[in-house]
Amino acid sequence: MLKKILEIKKFFAKGKKVGFAGQANLTCLAYRDANFYIAHCLEFDIVAQGSTEEEAKKELADLILEQIKFAVEKDIEDTSLFHPAPKKYWDDIRYIKSKRLREEFLKTPPKSESEIINRLDWIPAHAHQ
Repeated sequence: MLKKILEIKKFFAKGKKVGFAGQANLTCLAYRDANFYIAHCLEFDIVAQGSTEEEAKKELADLILEQIKFAVEKDIEDTSLFHPAPKKYWDDIRYIKSKRLREEFLKTPPKSESEIINRLDWIPAHAHQ
């Protein structure tokens, strides 16, 4: 994995930014399916599998890096880079997140505004323009 990271950094050093400066996260599902684990990145609709959850996640990260590397190499527009997963998977994420938040907040209710602020996922307004 370190070799792959160094390869990507070397690639981006040729006139492209090195590293990830942003704060946005990718949305991923990880689950067991029959005899292997699945990792699915919803923004790219990229799916990987492995014999362990960790292996599936590492494979997914590798595929995402390759997708980004290809897009940069071919000068693909950012709007063409992302191909979101079908609505069903986004609905699954919303359900899981909603259920987890309900359970957490009912079990240990926040006691202050700062506790709430720390749990907010802020997206800058300029990101929508």
